Amino acid sequence: MHARPALTHVELPSPAARAWPRWAWIAGGGTALALADLVFAAAYWFLHSGTSPMRIPQSIAAWVLGTPAARAGGVETAAFGTVLYCAVIVAMAAAYARIAARWPRVHAHVASIGVAYGVACYALVLRLLVPEFSAATVAHDLPLEWTIACVAAWGGIGFGCALIARAMRLR
Repeated sequence: MHARPALTHVELPSPAARAWPRWAWIAGGGTALALADLVFAAAYWFLHSGTSPMRIPQSIAAWVLGTPAARAGGVETAAFGTVLYCAVIVAMAAAYARIAARWPRVHAHVASIGVAYGVACYALVLRLLVPEFSAATVAHDLPLEWTIACVAAWGGIGFGCALIARAMRLR
């Protein structure tokens, strides 16, 4: 029987070697924020009206494909909607990181500026761009609590974008 040598020292990579590149912070963080928001939206609509969770990313795919085609597409259009939403939120994170790099003083106000950024992006994307320029059929009679929840969630996404920018600065 052979004895294994005792583990006396484990070499860990240096903090510099473990640092993520900027694109990984933005892509990974933005994707995490987008997926968390999709889970929130799916849970809300399932509990509110029994809507299938697959309808949430399909409704995002409808921005490009139109509502009938997105609903008819099944899992494929749900996957496309998920990727599309992740791309939107990653772009938000990249834009915030660019703003923070240009005006570093925003790091002093991560919470307030991040939340304001998220709410402004909500207004731009979901109140202006999607209703005016997408192929989706947009409902105008959504419950008030959903609108409040969306504003809060996008404020949280903006806060997350601010945290990503700060983490990149501190690396």
